[in-house]
Amino acid sequence: MPKYILIGLIVIIGTFMIMNYWPSLKEKTRNKIIASIFGLIMLGFIVAIVLLIF
Repeated sequence: MPKYILIGLIVIIGTFMIMNYWPSLKEKTRNKIIASIFGLIMLGFIVAIVLLIF
């Protein structure tokens, strides 16, 4: 149970930090952040599909 609270806090604090510093980031850094987020989502879908198949 406590690990879920920690994961939730990390997500909320990370989101706040990204929103707070987003305007001051360079365009290249923004693109890397967006690409990594979509990459993690795609990886999650692939893992979920593999777990459902096997």
